[in-house]
Amino acid sequence: MPVITGCPRSGTSLLAVMLDSHSQVAMPPETVFLNSMERLPGSGDSLRRNFFHLVTCDQARISNWSDLDMDKEEFRRRLDGVRPFSVTRGLRAFYAQYAQRFGKPRCGEKTPTTNAVYVAKLLPEAHFLHIIRDPRDTVLSLRRTWFGGAQDVASIAKTWVHRVAAGRAASRSVGHYHELRYEALVHSPERVLRAVCVFLALEFEPGMLDYGARGAARIASLTTRTAADGKVVATREERASIHANLALPPLSERVGCWERELNADERRSIEAVAGPLMRELGYET
Repeated sequence: MPVITGCPRSGTSLLAVMLDSHSQVAMPPETVFLNSMERLPGSGDSLRRNFFHLVTCDQARISNWSDLDMDKEEFRRRLDGVRPFSVTRGLRAFYAQYAQRFGKPRCGEKTPTTNAVYVAKLLPEAHFLHIIRDPRDTVLSLRRTWFGGAQDVASIAKTWVHRVAAGRAASRSVGHYHELRYEALVHSPERVLRAVCVFLALEFEPGMLDYGARGAARIASLTTRTAADGKVVATREERASIHANLALPPLSERVGCWERELNADERRSIEAVAGPLMRELGYET
């Protein structure tokens, strides 16, 4: 089961639509709900009800159910048939239903902030793909988004350090971990995807390089996100705008754009925070 992790705006969505273009793998949009599973109360039927509510509640930062275009009543029936019920078996029922919509035998997960160590305990079949991008480009991309734009560059750089360090630390605890770079995926997609396929025990398919249709479908599936109180957190248009490149071939000009778009003070602020980890990863400072 491919599970894509990484700092947001590091190419996680690009990698997901490439995998979704494989004939054997269905990659849902971000589900968000995995990290909340650990707090679910109850057991047996009460746990089943709480699990169903969490997955389908469709509230920003809790569940992106409406993005998935899944039949809620069919999902309820599937869960009713899971006996004895556990979170692990409920998740497998969810992923099976999503994959079967597309006639595929395998399903994955792409929520960048997923707690890999916890997910590995829930789903031992999870194979983690940690994608890393130069923090200077990541900061530029994040500050254009509806969820990151209010922060200064140093704060965004701290997010990069936290997410990348956590992902790499998880490699010591999870059973299956593969690290890749956004820059290599953009410049040499076939080489990188062939290595990913070996890791996932898949045959490489050339169609993975022709992912534009899947990217366009992913963008079209996005919906307006609201909080529990009904307040709009992000409109469909805001969410679609930050994923527009998914319908395009890999954009090599997005690699190193920090050299053109960051001023000297911004660059120094980012490198002051992220410098040690950048150098460890081979990014020049």
